[in-house]
Amino acid sequence: MFIVQGKPRETGGIIKVVRETRKHALETAVDFLDQGIPFVSIIGDGRIYTAAEFAVTIVNDGRYDAPRT
Repeated sequence: MFIVQGKPRETGGIIKVVRETRKHALETAVDFLDQGIPFVSIIGDGRIYTAAEFAVTIVNDGRYDAPRT
């Protein structure tokens, strides 16, 4: 189980989503970044990862090749 968190720049709270697989957690994190949510983290494996750190823990299928800013 993985928890994906996104914190928008505006006040209003953190968005949290639970995902069962690494792939779905990374897809959710990328979706958050694409929506303009600048602060995204993934909690799993007893650690807290940034989206970029988490991405290197799984095999890349090509969707995540573009750099995110």
